[in-house]
Amino acid sequence: MMTYATIRDVAERAGVSVSTVSRALNDSGRISEQTRERVNQVIKELRYVPDSRARSMHFPHSRAIGLLIPDIRNSYFADLAYRIQGELLAHGFQTLICTSTQGDSHENKVQVRNLLGQHIDGAIIVPDSRSSQILDELTRRGLPLVYVDRPNGSRRHEDGEKAVPSIDSDPLPGLNAALEDLARHGHRRIAMVSGPLKESGIFQEREDVFDRLLNGMNGLCDPTQNGDRSGIGRAGEGTFVPEMLDHWRALKVSAAVFGSSQDAIRAIKTCQSRGISIGSDLSIVTFDDLPVFRILTPAVATISQQIDSMGTCCVQMLLDLMAGSRIDSVRLKTRYLHRASVGWPPGRTGQGP
Repeated sequence: MMTYATIRDVAERAGVSVSTVSRALNDSGRISEQTRERVNQVIKELRYVPDSRARSMHFPHSRAIGLLIPDIRNSYFADLAYRIQGELLAHGFQTLICTSTQGDSHENKVQVRNLLGQHIDGAIIVPDSRSSQILDELTRRGLPLVYVDRPNGSRRHEDGEKAVPSIDSDPLPGLNAALEDLARHGHRRIAMVSGPLKESGIFQEREDVFDRLLNGMNGLCDPTQNGDRSGIGRAGEGTFVPEMLDHWRALKVSAAVFGSSQDAIRAIKTCQSRGISIGSDLSIVTFDDLPVFRILTPAVATISQQIDSMGTCCVQMLLDLMAGSRIDSVRLKTRYLHRASVGWPPGRTGQGP
């Protein structure tokens, strides 16, 4: 079994008191340069690592932040967690990552207990229907919180005055640019696959914005809308099913917009297995600019949620909140990135009307 050197081990070998080692570690108090060098040399020899658990019992702040995300296996959330963790580290904080994938009430209670047991200074949370129990517990304690990727809705601290600030992305700019690009390429019948509507309101918002924009563009329509919202065209759950491809072909749909990158990946795999050519037989645009979409052939057009800015901004919002500042919610503008998955409809070359 691996053993760790203690601060007492360092003090004994260096021939100094424990308090002297502590002053050397924290660069505080009066201590000679010779003693500091001797202590640091022993620390290297013993490979001593300060015990953050012991530190949290003596200091009011743990320098630890909780990060709660729905599913670390989802590439988008993994990338977001990576950005947030790096930003927190740059500010001297460690990140404790928890997931709410299973939605099990006992599991959620354990996660809350583990987070609070680490005396976290605050938390950054991607809220969803499965994490409501954790959110209730954290907000009830008045812990500094920031929601990321999804808006705060009506959730408030118990005092009834302070809403939990959030940072998310406005789907309108990216969707508008995507539809304009599809229209320029001659697409007129465009389907929307919203994403898991029960999981988060952001997927419903994307569908609503898509419908509003499409209805305002002359000659464009989503033929799966008409009396088919609970059927194959727009499944009641909002997620992709393989039967949609047959339905789209019958309705002469030439392009599809996906509110969820996971649905887009499933659709692309299904197209490949059926010999449907992306960019020729069916053009595709999806939310979430994941690395996989850039390396696929053809590369996939995406609506970026500015994940780098989101990760940086949510950390700064939490730090400001912890410092006692008043924080307002922020909406970033989505950005459309054209790639080869958007081509001309079958039978069109772009050379004429």
